[in-house]
Amino acid sequence: MSYRDAVMAAKYAGGSNEQATALHEHRLETISEGEGYFDFDVPRGIVVHVVPDAVYDDGYAIDLAEHSILPEANPSRPTQLPVLGNHDARGTWTADGFGAYVKRESADEREDDCVGYTHLFSNGVIESASAIPFDGMWEENESNQNEPTRREAKRLDGRTLELDLTRCVRRYLRVLAYHQQMAPIHVTLTMYGVGGWLLDSNDRKSDDAGRIAEEILAPFPVSLSNFDADVRTELADPIDALWRGAGYSGSPFFDSGEWTLRSAFDGQ
Repeated sequence: MSYRDAVMAAKYAGGSNEQATALHEHRLETISEGEGYFDFDVPRGIVVHVVPDAVYDDGYAIDLAEHSILPEANPSRPTQLPVLGNHDARGTWTADGFGAYVKRESADEREDDCVGYTHLFSNGVIESASAIPFDGMWEENESNQNEPTRREAKRLDGRTLELDLTRCVRRYLRVLAYHQQMAPIHVTLTMYGVGGWLLDSNDRKSDDAGRIAEEILAPFPVSLSNFDADVRTELADPIDALWRGAGYSGSPFFDSGEWTLRSAFDGQ
């Protein structure tokens, strides 16, 4: 389903929260089937949508002319639209918005594909899709050093995942605030193709990480009433749901309103 079709299908789904959920589900299906933007075609990843209410107003559009995304925007290093799991990306204008994307660079040209992108559509929706947190490691094939083979790391660093989700969503909200979007803003996220992966609670490779039982982890959406909200606090429930999908009682980094990773987050 094309982006336009997904928007039109979601328009009549009910209230704004239901509309944001429907748009997310339609786009998730398209992305997981390998039809995402910038040739994003990977077996697993994280998809995040940030959806303002104005999306469904007929004829509504925001100004995405050059240097209008944020005052400090630089198309060659679009830090205003970070890609989940990566701090450096290439930027480009598309027919219906502006995007930042990350390509995997390898000796094998066939593997030089898109592993993550963020797209700001002209109606204000931000779509972030990334496989980088799941990206495997490269090692040389013993039989032929000119043909690298892929070894997938089956463990996902939950600490980095939380930091990046919070950092990226906070930045996306800054973009929408700059474009004078009106609250509420709806945030939806899903991890797909993750069955059997281990969600690790620390940086070192331990044996106590929880195994994800489902192929798809799709927590409920979150509606933000203003742009000054504490992003990690607002995302506490869906992030907890991701950890529960791996057998945890919730995030090991968030307890009674306190986030133990806050100092690392504030330093970014």
